Amino acid sequence: MSSNSSDSQPVASQGLLAQLTELSSTPYPALANSALLLATPVVSPAVASPTAVANGRSFWTSFSRPKYVGPSSKTALLFGAAQALGGWIIYDGDLESGSGFLAAWSALYLIVGGRGSVKALRYGRVWPLLLSSAAFTNTYFYGRRFIAGGFV
Repeated sequence: MSSNSSDSQPVASQGLLAQLTELSSTPYPALANSALLLATPVVSPAVASPTAVANGRSFWTSFSRPKYVGPSSKTALLFGAAQALGGWIIYDGDLESGSGFLAAWSALYLIVGGRGSVKALRYGRVWPLLLSSAAFTNTYFYGRRFIAGGFV
């Protein structure tokens, strides 16, 4: 009793790109990014350990100013709230505006924290790179949906 209909493809046989493109019509990627950003102050503090900062420097310069690795708590809360708001816009039914809003705020996060996420790898921190990867994914798929006008 197997059906050989080519109209209904199982979800597993679709490509990952097609699945992510289809997922960009929902608020779930934005809410996942928001959850990651809002968890940042708890999961990965932005201030590096004093030993990581003091390596290669004199003793007194390491106490002059804390070395920030990754986004600060304020940055994480601001962009996390923006992602949650964009997810709410899509949930409320305005897919085009929500996609544009999320693409813009995700691109802004990449501008603000993109380079710092790569530099954080020097200190053994992968959380900032995870945040930038999520922001890039949202920028690409929501931006693609916004530019195509829902024809993706």
